Order: sequence, then C-alpha cells, then structure tokens
Amino acid sequence: MQAGGLPAALLATTGAQGLATFTVFVLPVLAPQAAASLGVGAQLIGVQMALVYGAAAFTSAVAGGALRRWGPARCTQIALAAAAFACIAMALGGLAGVVAGSLATGLGYGLTNPAATQVLARLAPPARRNMVFAIKQTGVPLGGALAGLALPSLAAWLGWRGAALASGTAIAALTLAYAPLRRHWDAGRDPTSPLRAGSGGGLRALREQPGLLGLAVCGGCYSGIQLAMGAFMVTMLVSEFGWTPVTAGLATAVVQVAGAVARIGWGWVADRSGSGLRTLAVIGVLTVGCALLIPLARAWPTGPVLLLFTALGFCAAGWNGVLMAEVARLAAPGRAGEAAGGALVLSFGGVVVGPGLLAALVGAVGSYALAFAVLALLPLVGAMVAWRTEAGHPARR
Repeated sequence: MQAGGLPAALLATTGAQGLATFTVFVLPVLAPQAAASLGVGAQLIGVQMALVYGAAAFTSAVAGGALRRWGPARCTQIALAAAAFACIAMALGGLAGVVAGSLATGLGYGLTNPAATQVLARLAPPARRNMVFAIKQTGVPLGGALAGLALPSLAAWLGWRGAALASGTAIAALTLAYAPLRRHWDAGRDPTSPLRAGSGGGLRALREQPGLLGLAVCGGCYSGIQLAMGAFMVTMLVSEFGWTPVTAGLATAVVQVAGAVARIGWGWVADRSGSGLRTLAVIGVLTVGCALLIPLARAWPTGPVLLLFTALGFCAAGWNGVLMAEVARLAAPGRAGEAAGGALVLSFGGVVVGPGLLAALVGAVGSYALAFAVLALLPLVGAMVAWRTEAGHPARR
C-alpha cells in the first residue's frame, strides 16, 4: 500500500477521525468515577461537551491558514497531539485540566475533517467520492465504540486517571506514525503563508462558492437532531417507554452500529444515483418520518420500537460522509479543506444547539417523545435546503 495512494490516505484519515472522536468520549465514558473524584455533578459533562464543540467550531473556521502553511499531514499530527495532551491534562490537572483538556480536544477535533477533506478530495475518483468520504466518516462511531469498550475496563484496572493517561500516551505514540505521510500530503504547502490567512476563510468560502452555504445549513440541521438523539435516547426510553436502563443502553449501541453502517450505505446510494444532494434530501425526509412516529411508538411492543429507533439512527446518523463529499465537489480547486472547515462551523453549531433545544422543548411540551416530533422541523428544513441546492447545482453525471 503506497503511502501517497488512496488506500493509505483512507486508512490514515479514518484512523485520525477515530482517535479524535475517542478523545471526545474519554470524559463522558469515565464520568461516574471522574465526577465523584473531582467533586462535581453529572452536569459537568454537558458543559464539557459545549467547550469541546465550541472549540471545534472555532478551529474549523480558521483551518485554511494552518493547512496552507503546514499541510494536511502536519495538521493531522497537531490534532492528535492536542488529543494526547487533552487526555493527560484531564487526568492530572483537576477541574482546570478538564477545562484545558476539553478545549484542546475541540481544537484538535475541528482540524481533522478539513485536513482529511483536502487529502481525499485530491485522491478520490469522482465516481466513488461519496463512498470514500462515507468510509472515512465511520471513524466517528468507531472511535465512540472503542471508547465505550476500552475505557471502562482500563478504569477498573488503573482508575479513571490511569485510563486517561494510558489513552493519551497511546495517542501520542500513534501521532508519530503520520510522519511518513508528510512527503506525499504536504508537498503543496507554503511555509511562508501566515496563519492568519485562514482566519474566517472557511466562512468566506461558504459565501464565495455557490452551494456551500446550503450544505452547511443542511449539516447544522442534521447534526442538531443527531446529537439530541444521542444525548437523550436512553433517558426517553427509560422514562416514557418503560425500558430498563440496561435494555435502553443496548438499544443505543444498536442505533450507533446502524449509524456506522448507514454512512457506507448512503455513500453507495449517492454514488449510484449520481447526486449526493438529492440523497441528503431523502435522508432528511426519512428522518422526519421516523421522528414523527416516536410519540405513537410509546404504545408499541419492544421489537417495533427498536426497529423504529434503528431506522432513525440509520438516517439521522448516516448523512456525514455524503455531505463532506458534496463539500469537496463544490469547493474551489485546492480549497476543499477550507470549505470543509466552513461547513463544519454550522455542523458543530448544531451539535451545541440541538440537545439544548430538545431540553427546552421537553420543558414546554412535557414529553421527550413529543419534543422529538417537534424537533423534526430541523431535518425537514435541512431536506428542503438540500433539494433547493441540488436544483441550483446538480451533479455532473
């Protein structure tokens, strides 16, 4: 496998995405032990996630300058080094370390997608672009699954701080494995380019290149309901469907697996149909249909309820790869990474806003199931925007 070829790039970018996502989940997975040790309540996780994704949105907006100066391989190494630092800071620094580690996690996480997009946009054949980006995006659920499987066992053996330290050490070691890619990925960098040249460049790209703003809005709408589902699904199944916490947790795992499979499945559909934007619109419509059925499902048996949530996960968590592929298609030549950063600003905004909006809706309507039905307005708006964007910027078949 050649270091500069597509297979190596796909493996490396998927791995980096998985490691960055693993770091995002370190504190949430270790929360029961960490919260007691730090003397704080479980609400710390909500604040921590806001810090992570707020920092990620900032990095995505200014990633263009870093990519031009250092290149995508070095930027990927910087992202992983930030992840390693984050794990170590959270383990050793107390509450201040949690804050610093959360910001470092987000700063690194926001850099991985623009770097990967710049590499894959150059190497992916147009006929397989959606599938390539879909495979890369499986790093997100795979990283979350790895955190859920490995960290509790490490914590039982080493304590939660030991588990975080071990994770940071392993990620630091893996950062070095990306060094050989610099010769192939970073050949076009400009060492004299000022970092400030990327300030706001991603957001400018959304305005300057037709169609990108619509994709960014679509991503923000879809990520809002995706993260709301991830944050409140267990609570809803226990409190309103009468499931046990163990059964609800298993259902959540099934939904995550469905989301990982969906990313590849929707990538295949987009390549076969020749239109990623139309595929995004279909995903949004199906998400709306599933969300509107949730209030009715409270009277259903367990099996059909699980099928409904699996279908919701297949749609609500399967759009990411197709959207990144479309960003790469519509971006100006050589600016795919910068455009991806701009699009991700709104996507990360949806991550921050979605769970809070659902919580507010629960307070207004008194039910998680009804709140999810109302939140279906988000993917409906996303589907409409994707369809209108497709009408203005159809794919070349």
